[in-house]
Amino acid sequence: MIVGFYGRVYGNDAKIPLESFYLWEKRAVAALNRFTARDVAQSPDDNVKMCICETAEFLYEKAKTSGIISENNDGYSVHFEQGKTEEGIYNIAVKWLSKSGLLYRGDVL
Repeated sequence: MIVGFYGRVYGNDAKIPLESFYLWEKRAVAALNRFTARDVAQSPDDNVKMCICETAEFLYEKAKTSGIISENNDGYSVHFEQGKTEEGIYNIAVKWLSKSGLLYRGDVL
């Protein structure tokens, strides 16, 4: 849970109310994990935290513009319009995670 990081680092530009951030963080982590070989939430790296924050805000903004096509609170799953959403998440991941090794899906030695 990085709500404290979100509040301190994104404090002036925060788009998500802090009381709602936990939900959007979980959604961001689930979305990012589709592109990584490991669970991004387990990384202490600040770039990973920045990636989670930016992805959470991206999903939050998408939801505000009605990009949601279905939602389920039991297990926190949300389905967004495909294409631009997946591409947007991937672009955020590349921006923040390209040097972390998390995007490498090959053999781990």
